Amino acid sequence: MAYNMDLNEIKNKMQSAYDEDNAAFFSKISPEARNVTGVRVPYIRKLAKEIIKDDVKEFIENYKIETHEEFLLKGIVIFSSKLKLEEKLIYLEKYVPEIYDWSGCDIVISTLKCKDDELKIIYDFIMRYRYSENEYETRFMIVMLFNFLQEEYLDNIRTILETEKFDKYYTQMAAAWLISVMFVKYRDYTLSYLLNSSLDNFTYNKALQKIRESKRVSQEDKELIKQMKRK
Repeated sequence: MAYNMDLNEIKNKMQSAYDEDNAAFFSKISPEARNVTGVRVPYIRKLAKEIIKDDVKEFIENYKIETHEEFLLKGIVIFSSKLKLEEKLIYLEKYVPEIYDWSGCDIVISTLKCKDDELKIIYDFIMRYRYSENEYETRFMIVMLFNFLQEEYLDNIRTILETEKFDKYYTQMAAAWLISVMFVKYRDYTLSYLLNSSLDNFTYNKALQKIRESKRVSQEDKELIKQMKRK
């Protein structure tokens, strides 16, 4: 059954879901976010599911973004739409440079479901943000690499970690997060990498911290990782 929802109706739905308490909380954990209204992410995802039943291109191309949550809504719609991958990437190419906080990367990317036969195309796409001077373009690339934590991509990820210049907080934290998950999935490989890594001290030590904070890492490994901290 077709579901027809015009842009004004979407705007009204977003406005009706304003949450001042959540807006205050989110502004603390993401001070870069602009015009925060506190619309909760589960609601945004639910609304996105309704939108993608309809004219997705009409929404992406013509909806007027006025709040932070509307920006997230646009990203989630792009990622979760049933558009062909090539069309999604055209819209993402415009969306990614507009990202200005961590949630514009992390919340939106968590919507993506990569098909095996699409991985190579997506990988080539995110590599265009390698060496970017834009902090959030780089974070976008790093967080997208979570989709590539597979044996065939491990050496590529290792090379990226060693050659990328992580000199901004949100890129350093993303890299540390990526390494910690890589340790959980590929313990021996990641341990060998860390023992020979040329990462900057902040990113390296944050990666160790995140590994130790993981509930999926043994106590023995946590003690080992603790001893590897750089001073």
